[in-house]
Amino acid sequence: MLDGQGDRRAATDHYQQAVTIFRETGDQWALTHPLCDLALRTWDAGHLHQAMALLRECLAVFRQLRSHGGIDMVLGYLTFMAVTVGDLDGATRTAEEKAEIGLVQALQANRAYGLHPLAHVNLAQGRLDLARQQLESALPIALAGDNHGFKAEVLLLLGRCAVYAGAADEAAARLAESQRWDASAEPAPWREAAILFGLGQVACLRSDFAGATARYQESLHLVRDIRPEIPPRLEGLAQAALGQGQPERAATLLAAADHLRMAIGAPVLPVDHPGMERLRQATAAALSGAAFHRAWASGQALSVDESVAYALQPTERHDL
Repeated sequence: MLDGQGDRRAATDHYQQAVTIFRETGDQWALTHPLCDLALRTWDAGHLHQAMALLRECLAVFRQLRSHGGIDMVLGYLTFMAVTVGDLDGATRTAEEKAEIGLVQALQANRAYGLHPLAHVNLAQGRLDLARQQLESALPIALAGDNHGFKAEVLLLLGRCAVYAGAADEAAARLAESQRWDASAEPAPWREAAILFGLGQVACLRSDFAGATARYQESLHLVRDIRPEIPPRLEGLAQAALGQGQPERAATLLAAADHLRMAIGAPVLPVDHPGMERLRQATAAALSGAAFHRAWASGQALSVDESVAYALQPTERHDL
């Protein structure tokens, strides 16, 4: 995900060749690894439904092989992806099946792993109390285990729940704890980026828009090659720009995010709808009609790489 563009293309070609070979030879076990890797590369490139189709093929193979671990892993990926494309019913189904695997295996750790994706789906739907309840049930099990990355992920979602509840101090504490566990876990740039994104949200809650800009830009830099991760960062930076008296920049960033969401099929999630609507209305109100439309057209015309470069530019505060 984070290597050069040429290396990413070469890796994708390698996985595609391996998938073709193992499909032809019928080596099911050998097929699952490059198939899953190809799906993730395809996802990063912004071909979301194609990536999910590859993972469903991988899931079918794991079912034939009766690999509970493989099934569990792919269900986790599919849940996350279904949330991103707005298929919350599909996400619920895969999350519930993953949770059921944990119950059948009757291991505390697996039960916690099953609660985490369910909470992710409920958070996306704006069901904060239910998501928090599931995460609070998973947290002591996670903390008692030795998977530091999973500890960080549970705390990350608890922090995000607090963000949406408007509890800045609680969110900051949860995210700081998540960051500490992440530092001692197997490196996962996407998780580091998600924590930084949450810290950007906390900074916005506190009206620290310069701090929010810094956190959002750090987060965007880490995931700049993962297209479905880009729009939320652009939107966060738009909120920070508006708070710093830069409504034209805010409108341009919002338009760029909207354009990319439409292109890849990643809609704004229900939990984010109210805030996004308020942000768009406030941005439009801060500009004349003509100025807003010019800035919006400018953002819509940006390529993905141009949008990222624009978003990562240094900014200056201009008080309204």
